[in-house]
Amino acid sequence: MNSHRVLARLGWLRLSIALVWLLFISWLSVSGFKMLAGAWAMLMAYLPLLGVTLWQIMRGSTSERALAIHLAIETQLLTGLLYFTGGATNPFISYFLVLMMVAAYSLPMRYAIAFAIVIVIDYSALSQWYQPLMASTAHGLGSHTLFDWHLAGMWLTFVISTVIMVVFLPVLVRDRQVQQQQIQQLREQQLKNEQLIGIATLAAGTAHEMGTPLMTLHMLLEELAQTPNETLNPKDLQLLQSQVNTCRNSLQQLAHAGRQAQQSGLHSASAWLKLLLHRWRLSQPNALWEDLGCDTDAIIAASPLLDQALLNLLNNATEAGNLPIQLRTHVRNGFWSLDIIQPDPQAAQHIQEDALFSTMKDQGMGLGLYLSNASVEQFGGKIHLHPLHTGGSFCLLQLPVIKHKKQRAL
Repeated sequence: MNSHRVLARLGWLRLSIALVWLLFISWLSVSGFKMLAGAWAMLMAYLPLLGVTLWQIMRGSTSERALAIHLAIETQLLTGLLYFTGGATNPFISYFLVLMMVAAYSLPMRYAIAFAIVIVIDYSALSQWYQPLMASTAHGLGSHTLFDWHLAGMWLTFVISTVIMVVFLPVLVRDRQVQQQQIQQLREQQLKNEQLIGIATLAAGTAHEMGTPLMTLHMLLEELAQTPNETLNPKDLQLLQSQVNTCRNSLQQLAHAGRQAQQSGLHSASAWLKLLLHRWRLSQPNALWEDLGCDTDAIIAASPLLDQALLNLLNNATEAGNLPIQLRTHVRNGFWSLDIIQPDPQAAQHIQEDALFSTMKDQGMGLGLYLSNASVEQFGGKIHLHPLHTGGSFCLLQLPVIKHKKQRAL
């Protein structure tokens, strides 16, 4: 975007410089200077460059490489014009500095250095090889007149360069400031979106955990509504109170986790998995799993968002089939990985082939899986979900291994 703005400003600058050269060569012709055919030819070559510049401006996008090519071509055209109009003795040669200023401002370092080398080579060549301006004897222009012309050209070049720097450079600076402000706003918006995703992930997990106690409350209250004359026995009353306490604790955990959603630390992957499996078992009493090798340990990031993401994956795998899920861990390519397998042959039918994160339930749109993946990606991890050839489902959770200072010391 910045390259496109620079090219747009450069287009107006090229048009102005082409007009200045037109007036300059015309004045030379009127003043009796000869052998200007080459200069006129080089000036005509400016027209295709102006046309390409206008086309790229209208197209709406310009890469840094394209801008570098534009500046390089203009430099060679200017070198050709200077060659036929006195070379390094022409005061307009100082326009090289203006082009160098534009390149240094708008191009990456490698392009700017290459451009500087090209300009130095062109300037050095023009100091040795050029076509001197030759005045017609009919007009009687001597060395004193040529020197006056040179001083006038230096004055004009200074005025043009000053105007360019006063008008052109501040516009580019303002464009860059606007661009930096837009980038900052996008970063702030991205941070807000990540925070919202984190809170949504925790809320989705809490809603899932509250589903069982709310269903129990609904059944007990419905039973009481059907038998209004019967009193509530102490056992049912205790069950109601315990379910209400469960819901209240879940909401309190949500509020606490929401405040710490963006906080992170480090912990052992093996211990984290065991703790989460215990917590998952409390919220899902009927959940079963088979340990296919979960002793692979590593240091990974710790965050409530990752806790809830793993719980969502376990819940979805359990609800995808009627068989116990299978868990296996391993470390590969700098990632601690957890395989979550649902061997039920009917599990793969719940995965949509055209969506990476789709629900494994009969209803819903897989919001939990989507939020889980968004949370994991914040910590540099990945989630892959796909069906197995046996009809089961396979979910892979990957989190980057963090080399702790103690490990480095060892």
